[in-house]
Amino acid sequence: MKIFKNTTLALCLLLAFTACKKDKNILGVDVQPENDGINASFCDTAIVTAFTVKNYSIASFNDKLKFLGSNQDPTFGRMDVGLYVNANIPNGVTFVSFGDDANLVSSEIILAVNTINFVGDQSTPLTYSVFALDSALNNERLYFTNNANLHNKNSLLGVYTGTYSVLDSKMVLRIPIDNNFAGSILNNPQYLIDNSTFLSKYKGFYITAAGSALNPGTTPGSQGVITHFNLEDPLSGFYLRYQKGTPSATKEDISFRFQFSGSNALRFNTVKFDASTGNPFLNNQLNGDSTLGYYNLFLKGLGATKVKIKIPFLDYLKNYADTVPIAINRAEFIFNVDPSFLGVVGTGVYFTPPKLALLPLDSTGKEIYAIDQLSTVDFNNRYGGEFDAANNRYVFNLARHVQAIINKEKKNWGFQLVVADPERSEVIRRDNISERVVLAGNNNPTLRPIFKVTYIKYKNEK
Repeated sequence: MKIFKNTTLALCLLLAFTACKKDKNILGVDVQPENDGINASFCDTAIVTAFTVKNYSIASFNDKLKFLGSNQDPTFGRMDVGLYVNANIPNGVTFVSFGDDANLVSSEIILAVNTINFVGDQSTPLTYSVFALDSALNNERLYFTNNANLHNKNSLLGVYTGTYSVLDSKMVLRIPIDNNFAGSILNNPQYLIDNSTFLSKYKGFYITAAGSALNPGTTPGSQGVITHFNLEDPLSGFYLRYQKGTPSATKEDISFRFQFSGSNALRFNTVKFDASTGNPFLNNQLNGDSTLGYYNLFLKGLGATKVKIKIPFLDYLKNYADTVPIAINRAEFIFNVDPSFLGVVGTGVYFTPPKLALLPLDSTGKEIYAIDQLSTVDFNNRYGGEFDAANNRYVFNLARHVQAIINKEKKNWGFQLVVADPERSEVIRRDNISERVVLAGNNNPTLRPIFKVTYIKYKNEK
């Protein structure tokens, strides 16, 4: 059986290679003598094997833009995105005092929406819960999205079920906080000497909407929503509102904001992803059935999924180059969006990722940079990766990296397609794009993934 499989693969590779055509658009080959030293050809019949796999954890970076919410995507399943954050005394202020006659009126956390960049149905009322942290966050540590055990699950500080409101002409989320907790801050000035003293006592918050009841239906308010918040917006923060003297309706409320920004600010997301209620082709691929990549390939941001890609033809081309030297002109990877999976499902809106990254793998299965990413000129003029809305696809050109495989400078361990900005300084980031897309699978007759290589054969070199 193994001999039969190997023979079949060899025949497929040979068929792909012999189906390659002469490219009349390169170096004027249509006017060159047939026995000249340069022979330009292209091939777009190579077998591409691709399938969806799951990310189990990604790094979450400490910056101002963070996600929060829960979404029941009819195609991808459920995702819950939580938020760890600490509150800071602003501007290096020391010896904060609210006065001996301060009386608490209310307290709340306010998060300002960054853009109208929702995933799902923004009309869904979610149940947001706020917990106190057990230990202080460390700004010298890199946190990962599976690290959801830093808070005290028995220390519930606030619960809010609802949607957004408008404050100062901005869309915000407002979560009321327990008065006992807020009152302890108001009435204990010994912890308000400076910010480090404050953080040693009040270590921060964990906010989650994972307790929200959702379903993948098409009725309004059913699918849930994940929202992008700006934690450094002037409205974002933890607020104490109090009055001086005996509380009275005639007294004016005084507001004090602990901010989510500053040199000691820590912000990172947790992500829990469960595809069991999504499309069966996705769920079964994540459970190990790679053959279902024949039908569709599923990519979701926030590190949910990625696509592994194998192109055995590259090894055949490398061996062929031992006899006939080859110069790669273009090496295109084309991934078409499956139009049967719409970006709007009922009242839920699911945008297509603006960029994807195609990354080679090393012998251990780890991602590495493509050679085409290393040079600014190559990256800007060749690499690609942006969503082509006119043609509903993503196109990459990894000519230099494929040439390195042909030259045996790199080995063909396969590639990985991920939701990320392919810029070298950004490609490590998987926590800043939340969109998702369904690509046509390997057996789609018109939209399957294509590897198209254009090359020049130097006949007389050997």
